[in-house]
Amino acid sequence: MDERALKYFEVVAKTKSIRAASEVLHVSPSAISRKVAQLEAQLNVRLMDRIGRGVDITESGVRLARYIQDINQKKNDLISDLSEIENLQSGTLRISVGGGFIPDLIDHAIAQFSRRHPGVKLVLQVGGGDDVIDCIKHEETDIGVLLNSPPDTKLDVLYSCPFQALSLLVPTESRWAQLDTITPAELAEVPLALLNESFSIRRAVDLYEVRQEIRLKELMVCNSFDALKNYVSAGLGGTLLPKVCVSKELKNQSFVAVNIEGMHTLDTTVDLVIRKGRPLSASIQAMQECIVTGMKAFNATT
Repeated sequence: MDERALKYFEVVAKTKSIRAASEVLHVSPSAISRKVAQLEAQLNVRLMDRIGRGVDITESGVRLARYIQDINQKKNDLISDLSEIENLQSGTLRISVGGGFIPDLIDHAIAQFSRRHPGVKLVLQVGGGDDVIDCIKHEETDIGVLLNSPPDTKLDVLYSCPFQALSLLVPTESRWAQLDTITPAELAEVPLALLNESFSIRRAVDLYEVRQEIRLKELMVCNSFDALKNYVSAGLGGTLLPKVCVSKELKNQSFVAVNIEGMHTLDTTVDLVIRKGRPLSASIQAMQECIVTGMKAFNATT
């Protein structure tokens, strides 16, 4: 089968849209349609049905998508195995991670790993906790870092530890910056920018609201840690994040982290996860060591 046609169909199956696949692949919709039609003719099956602006993947299409996924995984595993023979001089390691961990991951774990194994290519997928789990379960990435990994028969937790409590992050010149600790009632008066519900951090915030019987003043919701930081930098109010997510801002004193009364009672863990039953390749083991020993998220609980 044509490798390019398989790649095109894989993206169509994931996006459920030829137009969306076109944007991902930077290939014209007509070229994608032709390749998929060639696959259908070669296999003598219907792989998808057009529905409005999207497509509906048939059962045959679903099975082909799984086959492509398996082939890609085996290919990556083979490259990884061969690179292990050469002492991790080449190969690819894929990591899915919550957006708030990016500075910590790159500055500490990836910097350490890349110095030791400069020939290994690293591919990062950034998103919320749900995105990390989906990437691991569908074998789109090799390992993942997230908060509060839920019990799942398709996941193994390689390492878990208590996570740093959330703090109120405000500009240095803010009136709240003078506080050592803010009460739930005072926190309810702060204009806040918060992450959306796909993030484990937001679920911790929602749990805090319930336990403290308060309603926070949410003036902006988003899926971007940079947007939260920009909101604070603009002097519009504050946000709720762990200190490890804003270590640079705290170091240069552009932000102040205010402790939140009662927030320490939240049961939050930071977890390193892998797909259930997946062999621990040398590259995964090496990155695991760098993450667990190097990242502040796995070594800071206050």
